[in-house]
Amino acid sequence: MGRDYDHTIQGHVVDNISGDGLTPKIILMTADSVVIDTTTAELEDNPFTGGKIGSYYFEKINQKGRYIIKAVMENYSDAYTDCELRSNRQSAIFAKLIRMMKVFHELPEVLVKATKLKMVMQGDTIVYNANAFNLANGSMLDALIAKLPGAKLNKDGQIYVNGKYIESLLVNGHEFFSGNPKLALENLPAYTVNKIKVFNKAGAASVMMGHNMGDQSYVMDVRLKREYATGYMSNLETGMGTKDRYQVRGFGMKFSNKERIGAFVNINNLNDNQRAELNGEWKPQDMPDGLLATKTAGLSYLYFIKGTDWLSSDITYTHTSSDNVTKQNAQTFLPGGDAYKNSYAKDLESRDLWKSNTQLHLTQDGFFTSDYLNLSYQHTNGRGNMNTETLDSTSVVNRLLTENSIESSEFNFKAKSENGLRVFVTDMWRLSLSAEYNRKTQKSFAMQDIQYLQGTPSRDYRNPYTNAPNQHLKLFGSTSYTFMLREKSIMPEYIYTYSYDKASNLFYRLDKLAGRDSSRFDILPSAVNALAGSLDGENSYRYHEYRNQHEFSLNYKDLKCKLLNADVQVKMPIRIVNANLYYERMGRHDVMRKSVFFEPSLYIYHQGNKTEWSLTAESQSDLPDLTAMTNYRDDSEPLYIKEGNSDLKDIHRYSLEVNSTFHGPHQRAFSLWTAWHKTDNSTAYQLTYDKTTGISTLRPMSVNGNWDANGGMGYTRTLDNAQKFTTDNQLWINYYHNVDLATVSGLTTSQRSIVNNWKMGGESKLIFHANDNYEFTLHGGGNYYLINSQREGFSNIHAGDYSMGLNTTLSLPWNFQISTDMTMFARRGYQQAEMNTTDWVWNAQLTRSFVKGKLLAKLQGFDLLHELSSTQYAMNAQGRTEIWHNSIPRYVMLSLAWRFSINPKK
Repeated sequence: MGRDYDHTIQGHVVDNISGDGLTPKIILMTADSVVIDTTTAELEDNPFTGGKIGSYYFEKINQKGRYIIKAVMENYSDAYTDCELRSNRQSAIFAKLIRMMKVFHELPEVLVKATKLKMVMQGDTIVYNANAFNLANGSMLDALIAKLPGAKLNKDGQIYVNGKYIESLLVNGHEFFSGNPKLALENLPAYTVNKIKVFNKAGAASVMMGHNMGDQSYVMDVRLKREYATGYMSNLETGMGTKDRYQVRGFGMKFSNKERIGAFVNINNLNDNQRAELNGEWKPQDMPDGLLATKTAGLSYLYFIKGTDWLSSDITYTHTSSDNVTKQNAQTFLPGGDAYKNSYAKDLESRDLWKSNTQLHLTQDGFFTSDYLNLSYQHTNGRGNMNTETLDSTSVVNRLLTENSIESSEFNFKAKSENGLRVFVTDMWRLSLSAEYNRKTQKSFAMQDIQYLQGTPSRDYRNPYTNAPNQHLKLFGSTSYTFMLREKSIMPEYIYTYSYDKASNLFYRLDKLAGRDSSRFDILPSAVNALAGSLDGENSYRYHEYRNQHEFSLNYKDLKCKLLNADVQVKMPIRIVNANLYYERMGRHDVMRKSVFFEPSLYIYHQGNKTEWSLTAESQSDLPDLTAMTNYRDDSEPLYIKEGNSDLKDIHRYSLEVNSTFHGPHQRAFSLWTAWHKTDNSTAYQLTYDKTTGISTLRPMSVNGNWDANGGMGYTRTLDNAQKFTTDNQLWINYYHNVDLATVSGLTTSQRSIVNNWKMGGESKLIFHANDNYEFTLHGGGNYYLINSQREGFSNIHAGDYSMGLNTTLSLPWNFQISTDMTMFARRGYQQAEMNTTDWVWNAQLTRSFVKGKLLAKLQGFDLLHELSSTQYAMNAQGRTEIWHNSIPRYVMLSLAWRFSINPKK
């Protein structure tokens, strides 16, 4: 006799309009409407959109067949769905989502005034209330996110919450301009936002199967206010300022049940939207390099086909013009005395970039497909010059004067299709296919004048021209089958990857041409034969590289660890890599490499009512760069000679990461994180320095001993019952163990250079939110750097950066608002006196609203005390570098912003 298994029927219930979870009475019936059981749905974590969802369960179901499920709730119309038990391997049957339609009744309006909570926990979802944050009028989404407790926004638009990286930024559940976070951060007005949810979003496979299939991602979903979630909305702003600063930007969006259309334009010379920061989050070292003027425009379209099916497409155009001035002082650690280099460079560049992205997501009963098409084209022109001096401890070794020009174009194509099919009720077969193609052309001219000043002085004049086209093709295919064993699963997977690279680097010495006019260094000779005759064969090369990879993997999911009360996933892949390089440079230098890598990974995750933690351990391996394994000597840059090394070894990387978060009353959140990374056979470039000429020879070597570790903690909570005071704090410690090789000409062995780099710091904020009209924030932070080495002649560094400041947002009479931030940034303990600076940075904004808040006049002041500096300091195992960049000047800007919205009639 066959064994009778008990099964469960599970399902979810939501409001058809808002998507909020509901708690109706649930009735389970047979196919002929005979009642079997009843229950009441309860609110639980929503794995699809964050927040809460109504969930129900029926247990001890053991008869195969079809079942009818009915939902009944006051003020809602009855709703139905069905499901079917077809296999004993189904530990659970997942019913289709029940959407209940509300029946509206007219009720008298009641005014309720309550304390605004900035943050609440709904299961494992963090929900931020945007209305609880005081922002400067005219703020964009980035200003709001920078104020969220536990959130960290860096200058590249990357977002971290409680130490965890946000993989995707969504707007009302869907990606905004293909998930490009900076477009949403800089163009979506903060006043349109109602709530921000942070949670683990289920992927397409998990949604279809009703449980985690390993495709979750950590996302931030920006939910718009109801009045902006339907109809039309727009925000337009234009401004002019001192120092010829300007800005014009506009943003518009249409929402309906069928489609979403978005458009934006942003024209400014504020260094990629650099503006007067008013929250103390921004630091001088975060300043963009140089002066940058940007023109960006985009159009996005999202069509809701039916249910969860949708089609989206967007296109963006960006034009940038940059003017960069760089001064650099560098010290290279060497046995018997260090080398020094001072340089000044000025570069002008113009760049045009087109990007287009299209996505299609379709689902049917037991099937889904997600298809992507990405296209981009970029064209760049640039000119520049540089003066460099190389010195020893007493005198100048050489001088280099350089002028250059460059023109390049790049085309990218990527198509991808991800598909899933439910098999035998419980199992899933997945197929993923993708193709990538990249084509780049680059032509550059240079004029180089080198003076060698020690020994017998000499001079080397060169006029090189380089033509370097390259192509890259990558084909990818993977297939997997998830075999469910009731509550556990086993997934065998096969992945095939093919890549092809074709590159040329044709290097010409135009200075070898008879009668060459040195004042026109960027003009090619009219005669083709003359150009061919100037080809420098020793520094020119061509190559083709073919690479085939086969990966066989066995994945175990949904394993339970009772000791830790956690879910466990184990992946055990074996990857076979076969690479062939056909390289021509004054003859053939082919490299063939075949390796087999075992790259296991372990993921452990625990989710409780107030606690969640995860542990990830993995190893990854790869081949070294095959072009670096050819036996060549390249002196196309006369002061930096490069060589190959056929003895490079396979690279192995190991990592361990742990994250944990604890939630409690008073909006309390406490998070801890730590990570460790180690690299075996890391490719380092051995430096051999000629003290007479100042020429550096670089040769790749495989070295061991490079590793790093970091850890941190975050703590946020309200401090009083009225929840007017909030504290938000973070501490961190980073350690880098850097290993490199260096020597000088004449020595037979390289000296192993090891530098220990410690960075310890933290940030703290105390926020007083008096009411919606007044808010004050006291903030401070700093970093302490300890850099030491046992290398002879190394001077240890004990230095620090710290800051403290106050910002406030105040509503004034007659619809005025003032927002200001005053912060002191200081650096102490550096060996170079010019690095030990104190900068007082004061930014301010005064606004007045008109026409019931639709028109906003704004006066902004950036760096009003004119004390910003853009000097950066870095150190590794080879040396230290101090870099100064020109930066945007202080300015005052007056702008006008107009906003409006049109909502459909109900």
